[in-house]
Amino acid sequence: MKFPDTPSLSAFKSDASVLLDDLRSGCPTALGRAISARLISSQPANRALCLRLIAHEYGLTYKAIVARDRMISRYAAHCYSQGFWRQPYEGVFRRARFLLQFDALVECLRDRVPLAAAAHKRGVDFSGFHFSSLLFNRINRILTRKKVPDMSHLQAPGSLIHYDWFQDVKKASHANFRNAKFYTITADPVVQPGAYGWETDFEYADLRGVDLRGAYLRGASFMGAKMDGADLRNANINECIFTGASGAFVSGEILYHNWDVGPKGVEPRLPDDFY
Repeated sequence: MKFPDTPSLSAFKSDASVLLDDLRSGCPTALGRAISARLISSQPANRALCLRLIAHEYGLTYKAIVARDRMISRYAAHCYSQGFWRQPYEGVFRRARFLLQFDALVECLRDRVPLAAAAHKRGVDFSGFHFSSLLFNRINRILTRKKVPDMSHLQAPGSLIHYDWFQDVKKASHANFRNAKFYTITADPVVQPGAYGWETDFEYADLRGVDLRGAYLRGASFMGAKMDGADLRNANINECIFTGASGAFVSGEILYHNWDVGPKGVEPRLPDDFY
């Protein structure tokens, strides 16, 4: 089965196309990048070279980037087909919009500006956005020191959020994470649910249908939040505050060996007495 590119991989390929145009037009900056990466040759520049060049700048190979992206796509398809998600992930890449979102992310992480404010300034939101580790690597090339993002009031319904983007986040009050999906990738590699929201302020946030399975949420405040259909199974919700929260959410500890997706697809189901 062929899976579509995530918006993150689409952005990567779009960057390669722009770089190819720059190389063909003789742009000095683009030529300097190719020379630095030792990927320039006597042959005319092509898209494959540009894909390898950008991957090299990230400290990765293009093959590894695609392999990881395919796992994420399989994971998204599996979560929806197995009923873990009420709605599928339907993020779409549009370059003009993405560049504005990217600038908003840089401002947020550099200047400690709430991401919602930086996005509003540019007339965009983050609905359906893919907060990926690949995008995190891209921003690492620009910012050597990053602030923890302020996600209060952020509009990001239906987004797909990698662990890197929600590690130690404290401010997420009034945010719209309706049907957002939080995930992580282990060193194996395996894609699985996960986030780190210790003492995060989710007060009055819209968390209806959110996937926070397996998240570390100890001490988080969900006061006044909309929680209908939120999935908090296997999440650490010790000492959390749910005063005034509305809607029934799912919690509890269960075996979850069919939640993970690895390089060849879904990890094999283990017998119930394995543990």
